[in-house]
Amino acid sequence: MAKKNATTGKFLSKDSSIYEIEDLEGPPGVIRTKSAKTVCPIDGKMGAAYVHTLQGEDHVGEAAHMLSYSWGYSIGDIVDTLTGFCLQNNLDPKRTYIWMCCLCVNQHRVVDNNANDQSGMTAPAKIDFFSIFGERVKKIGHLLAMMAPWKAPIYITRVWCIFEIFTAHRTGGCKVDIVMPPREKQSLEQDVLDNEGGINALYETLGNTKVENAKASEESDRLAILTKVMYPHLSHLDSVVCLPAVLFVF
Repeated sequence: MAKKNATTGKFLSKDSSIYEIEDLEGPPGVIRTKSAKTVCPIDGKMGAAYVHTLQGEDHVGEAAHMLSYSWGYSIGDIVDTLTGFCLQNNLDPKRTYIWMCCLCVNQHRVVDNNANDQSGMTAPAKIDFFSIFGERVKKIGHLLAMMAPWKAPIYITRVWCIFEIFTAHRTGGCKVDIVMPPREKQSLEQDVLDNEGGINALYETLGNTKVENAKASEESDRLAILTKVMYPHLSHLDSVVCLPAVLFVF
């Protein structure tokens, strides 16, 4: 059942995407509203990351996994994917802590950062997303790359997602698991195992992966990632993105 958000006036449900529950170009949504009156323990200013509002081991703890995903995914699909991952690996959902950027990065500062960029002003403490995402991948050491829908994953069209899986690939000892909503996994397995068309569709999807065409919410982010990090490796980067998906199936 859809529920109206008091701040934005939007009706939200499990089918709502992260973009819909927290539009960084609009008024505070679910995430920023929850943390608006919490002092950030990092910079001491009002407005914190969502995770800093949580207490108790049933709700927060040191992350053993990092979810690499798109803000275009729905809340329901993300929950189903992580629940399925826990069940498949005999993990207690109440004690399985997963780092997600929407909840663990201070979105108040992201909005401030974007506003300064657009105005031409220099932010007092500009957010270094390369360090945030890159260091989290290395420190946590276990990346969950969420691929959905499997025939045309949004994941491989988002440059930050590709940066994360690329960083994991280059980090020794970092594990990568491909995860997806149960219905997508069932559809993939059935199509691949039951008919030749399914496996051809998979190869076509992977073959169409072009890292240089990946998008970002901020064009400056896309150009920075491609220029500073990925262009020297584009010759094999497409295969880096595709390989885990092939291994997942076979």
